[in-house]
Amino acid sequence: MNRGRMLEKLEAQRVAFITTKLQLTSDESARFWPVYNEYSRKRMELRKESRMHYGQQESEESVDDQLEKEEQALKLKKKYYEIFKTTLPESKLSKLEDAEKEFRMEVIKALRQRRAERNR
Repeated sequence: MNRGRMLEKLEAQRVAFITTKLQLTSDESARFWPVYNEYSRKRMELRKESRMHYGQQESEESVDDQLEKEEQALKLKKKYYEIFKTTLPESKLSKLEDAEKEFRMEVIKALRQRRAERNR
């Protein structure tokens, strides 16, 4: 399976996982996912910039730059959480971060299991 196809499959699993964990209705999903996907893309762009910049700077400048990127990420999160509040009830929104973390942990666990099976 090529990388693009694997990423599509992973994205579909993430949507299903978070939708289930947050117990989103179809109406909530229709409003939430376009905004969340936009937020997710912007978050990835920030991380990519941060990684590229890290290799180009001296260590002292890198720390300052890293703190700046973390501040930008926090501003982005606050901005989008305000928008999310218009798409989801607070009770569901409060579960989002835990659902994201839980999904990442499930993916990591599956990757480790696959590696272990290959190494047998």
